[in-house]
Amino acid sequence: MMAKHLHVAHKFPKGNGDFLAYAKHVAAMMAGSSYFPSPTVPIATLLAHIADLDAAEVVTRTRVHGAAAERTGKRVIVEADLRQLRAFIECVASQRAEDALAVIASSGMSVKQPAGPRKAVFAVKQGKRSGSVRLVVRHPGIVTSFDWQSSSDGTHWIDAPSNVRANQDLDGLTPGTRYSFRYRTLTREGTSDWSDPLTMIVA
Repeated sequence: MMAKHLHVAHKFPKGNGDFLAYAKHVAAMMAGSSYFPSPTVPIATLLAHIADLDAAEVVTRTRVHGAAAERTGKRVIVEADLRQLRAFIECVASQRAEDALAVIASSGMSVKQPAGPRKAVFAVKQGKRSGSVRLVVRHPGIVTSFDWQSSSDGTHWIDAPSNVRANQDLDGLTPGTRYSFRYRTLTREGTSDWSDPLTMIVA
């Protein structure tokens, strides 16, 4: 796939708590990445706007009149920062065709998955805690169980517990390490092949 066809996922978490966690994660990842020495929104500016939103969120819990509107305004500012950074990240990725996926992953954002009406969709999301991820599958067939695996080198795979849900939370991963993840399904026809692995630097 050419780098110019890679796009960063556009949707932000809906809940304010999840959104704040996401914004902080992006700020931390970009600050620690050598791919982004001069982002279009300075990380210090993003962190200041996040701190403003964090403070507004605390005030909102006290039910002070007008606090919710103030929080909404602060969130709009952070969303604008993240949209500008998203465009910047896509630009950097397009200029580095050989490691475009790594560029996007190191930003704390994720690659937008192409639409496919009858294809399985596999996604890896950062977990709510450091060293954790959530694996999510949307599968069109009848599935009786899912097997999950992770690998830090792409060669040696570690089994996670199988389950009947289309998602799995993995904990105890090493922050800052690039992991690959894959799954397979068990149906009435038998066990599928392992999926193509997805890779992410775990926060």
